[in-house]
Amino acid sequence: MPTKRSSRGPSADEPTSRLILSGLTAFGYHGNNPAERKLGQVFTADLEVTLDTRKAAATDRIEDTVSYPLLEKTARQILEGTPANLLETVAERIATAVLKHPAVIEVTVRVSKRPPLPNLNAFTVEITRPAD
Repeated sequence: MPTKRSSRGPSADEPTSRLILSGLTAFGYHGNNPAERKLGQVFTADLEVTLDTRKAAATDRIEDTVSYPLLEKTARQILEGTPANLLETVAERIATAVLKHPAVIEVTVRVSKRPPLPNLNAFTVEITRPAD
């Protein structure tokens, strides 16, 4: 019986691929500033999901991979969902949800917002989490 992958992430001898979702936008109420919680703002998320895509490539079946519309829906629900004070929390929630899919070996999540600071276009938090 196969065991769950270690928390070290992908091993050097294990072929991996990445599904990359870039520029997902959603309106949410995250932030430590009361105005952010009241008015809301647009957040952007990028996901890099590491998995072995050989079976999906061979069978050409969506059931043998992780559907990117499912990844988008998962991230969007969190971005539009329960407010958090920190982007670190939002990124962690997304990573945790994506890692529930058994095919996922590792996920990198980037969450960005446009902070109300002069001379700064965006603030981004990036985390990488391996499957347990």
